[in-house]
Amino acid sequence: MMIDDPLRQEDDLRDVQAEERSRGTRRRKLDTKEKNRAARLRQDILRAYRGGDEVGFKIALLAAGWQEDSTEFGAALKKFRDAVSRRPTR
Repeated sequence: MMIDDPLRQEDDLRDVQAEERSRGTRRRKLDTKEKNRAARLRQDILRAYRGGDEVGFKIALLAAGWQEDSTEFGAALKKFRDAVSRRPTR
């Protein structure tokens, strides 16, 4: 079927392209375990920060799978110490 009207042909083409783009978008399944782990890590770190608890901070990172001898662990611990030392006293 040929459409003689070029404007209508462009509209139809845009409709088809939009339909094809929408077919390609898929939602990933929500990984609730990972989401809960991340939320738990945030809570544990916040609790450790508020209490100035360096041991609690270390435990939270280790429970999240961080390696104590990694450079990332050391950098995170340094940032924690800096943040706690700058925290206003009450």
